[in-house]
Amino acid sequence: MRRTFISTSWTLGVDPEDIRTLLRTIEDIYILLRRGVKHPEQYDPLPTVRAFGAWVIPALPQGAAYSSMEWYVERSLNDTRDHILASRYMEIVQLEPWQIQNPHFDLCLTHLPILDDMTAGTAKGEVLGFSRRGLVSLISTHPFDRFDDPALRRLAIEYTVAHYFGSLFDVPIISRRSEAEEHNGEPYCINVCARRYADTPDAALEFAREQAASGIVYCATCQHEMLGQITAFYYGVN
Repeated sequence: MRRTFISTSWTLGVDPEDIRTLLRTIEDIYILLRRGVKHPEQYDPLPTVRAFGAWVIPALPQGAAYSSMEWYVERSLNDTRDHILASRYMEIVQLEPWQIQNPHFDLCLTHLPILDDMTAGTAKGEVLGFSRRGLVSLISTHPFDRFDDPALRRLAIEYTVAHYFGSLFDVPIISRRSEAEEHNGEPYCINVCARRYADTPDAALEFAREQAASGIVYCATCQHEMLGQITAFYYGVN
């Protein structure tokens, strides 16, 4: 299915600095990926990034279905209303009218903790985020509240944004036979790369430090695969 843009949004409680980190990280990823595009002035398959933020549709009544980002949050909360439940958020995104009318990628940042009840083998505890490859990634800044140093927090969130951005495009691809390992039925990279498996804020920070020291965001294999996947989505062959 052809998808030509990424809708970026966030919930009202997200720290403005974390929003800047999200948008800056995407900009850095695009600079990196465009190096692999031949004649980008003539052909650019990278999806347009549309920053909708904590959006509201004024024409719809307050509280109406799909009227605001906060409506998504309210409908996605678990029964105790203290966490976003991945399956509920996923269902809302799949059924939203503009996803049907104009297919796109969703990348969202939330200040609320997330429970992943969709990934096989997980303990159903709090996670850094969750993703349905080729459609949506939702990232929580809540786990990073444990970092008192703003620089460390920013570094860990940068890594996590890059990680879930890569997941949007189904990288590593399922057919990769080397430089990959499996966690909970999903493939992950084993190189110095943002597509390594990190399930805690400390692991994200450790990988982020290593990558900052080496100047690497994605390994060469993941970059190559990502451009291939993006091109496939651009032409709609997926």
